[in-house]
Amino acid sequence: MFYQTTIKFILLFSFLTSLFFSSYLNAEISIEGHWARITPSGSGSIYMEIINSSNEDDRLLSASSDQAGMVMIHRSIRDGDISKMIHVHDGIFVPKKSSVKLRPGDYHLMLMNINEDLSLGDKITVTLNFEKNNSITINPIAKLRPPNMHNHK
Repeated sequence: MFYQTTIKFILLFSFLTSLFFSSYLNAEISIEGHWARITPSGSGSIYMEIINSSNEDDRLLSASSDQAGMVMIHRSIRDGDISKMIHVHDGIFVPKKSSVKLRPGDYHLMLMNINEDLSLGDKITVTLNFEKNNSITINPIAKLRPPNMHNHK
């Protein structure tokens, strides 16, 4: 009798736990328009649009890359005539059924100590770590300027 009660309890606990955590397992984050800018000094930045199509808010907590010594979440801000770059310690909030753009002059991922053999046109492998969604790996191409930028003559 004890064995049957224990099994029933375990099954019930497993079922309720799966219901509780199902929102974390079913988060729906996608990434579009990712690209990277690299500099000869060994640093660079990555830009993209993070799209949250789920019914729950999420947060980009961190990022990593084997091709850079460090990847940090930054935001560029203007204070009068001075531009500043700040390290965002608490990640980037991504509201439900919405998106957030990481773009020049705003949020971006800062790459430090990029591998010396990386050059324009190469892909950079970056893993994005979210609070609820599974990690997502992207491969932005290193460029000098944003894609689809018009040439003015």
